[in-house]
Amino acid sequence: MTRLLGIVFIYVLMFLAWTGAGIFLLFAPVRAGNLIHESFGLFPEVRRADRGKKLILQLAGLGVLAFAARFALRIAQLASGR
Repeated sequence: MTRLLGIVFIYVLMFLAWTGAGIFLLFAPVRAGNLIHESFGLFPEVRRADRGKKLILQLAGLGVLAFAARFALRIAQLASGR
């Protein structure tokens, strides 16, 4: 039973991480874009007036949330035995 709880905990943690990242990108695109820029240099610096960059980051956030939803559905299907 303890191993099963460990596996469930890992999947719940993964789901919460993907959901948190998606919500962060969706609701705070300037901070998320600048975090990505400062940490990895993968995205140009984002200012408050950069509507296009903010839109790209918000769309990426929606994509991450969609991935988290699909992840949860697949795990639920796996657990139900379908």
